[in-house]
Amino acid sequence: MLRNVDPPVSVLIHPTQFPLAVEAALHKSLKTREMSHSFHYTTPKQALRWLRLHEAFSPAQTDPDCLRIYDAAFARCAVELEGARTIEVVSLGCGGGQKDAQLLRRLSQDLPGVRLRYVPVDVSPSLVLTARRCAIDAGLAPEDNAPIVIDLATCEDWAAGLDPALGDSARRVVCFFGMMPNFQPEAVLPQLSRLIRAQDRLLVSANLAPGVDYRAGVEGVLPLYDNVLTREWLWSVLLDLGLNREDGRMDFSVNCPEGGDGLRRIESNVTFARACQIPYGRAVYAFEAGETFRLFFSYRHTPQRLVGQLSPHGLSVAAHWINATGEEGVFDCLRGV
Repeated sequence: MLRNVDPPVSVLIHPTQFPLAVEAALHKSLKTREMSHSFHYTTPKQALRWLRLHEAFSPAQTDPDCLRIYDAAFARCAVELEGARTIEVVSLGCGGGQKDAQLLRRLSQDLPGVRLRYVPVDVSPSLVLTARRCAIDAGLAPEDNAPIVIDLATCEDWAAGLDPALGDSARRVVCFFGMMPNFQPEAVLPQLSRLIRAQDRLLVSANLAPGVDYRAGVEGVLPLYDNVLTREWLWSVLLDLGLNREDGRMDFSVNCPEGGDGLRRIESNVTFARACQIPYGRAVYAFEAGETFRLFFSYRHTPQRLVGQLSPHGLSVAAHWINATGEEGVFDCLRGV
């Protein structure tokens, strides 16, 4: 029998994760045949499967040079924040919080005496609690954690939605690690622009297409997605809705969607092998044999494309770092000057 070693924890739940809102979002996903990414993380089982996948395939976990570029970004961040008495680290889509813990350690080391406050933000209660524990293990006081569960994909105003969790800190670091690939740029960049204040730093990481040939670079990283662990993770949401693996075939492909300004993305689609039904709430969603359901997508950027996308929204890149393989980049941004 497991013994509880931690006291109860207060977690803010945004209305986007209230039951009726979650139900409405899932109805929309089933109706449009396009699964919201939030439903791949919401249950503890899904969160654990994603963490296992992340540990196995994320360059930040498997490539030592990724540790170097994040540490370089965090060291620069500490220099830029020198003199601050309190620093609030807000992690949008915190995941397991490993990068955030690395940042907190660097700030604590380079800025002795500064008070650090951490706001892990995710759609998954399991992940915000995992990130909170990671921050505490990195030396942050439990009372300086303010986890919030929110669906950024459906929240109409991130600044207002996050306000109850944010403090009165004069200096703030907003982390957007691993999130750019799962949002359409025109949807996410205005939100980031409204959230970032004049004195804030914005740290963005992006999955990149390595090499000089953009299309070939995107196709070259396809095995990072088309593998057993990713398939197991993505299938979870459909299995939980009552489907079986035999009901369809999952394929991964590289596509260039309309309105994406030429950005290419890796998509995971399930093609139904036979007619199926998914009852949910008072509705029944019917799928014909041969019909497709998009489960997941991940955009691949280049440094030049990302800088060009940020600029029209008043966000400028002060510095950036790319790992040796060219597959991951970290960008230190601030309100445009």
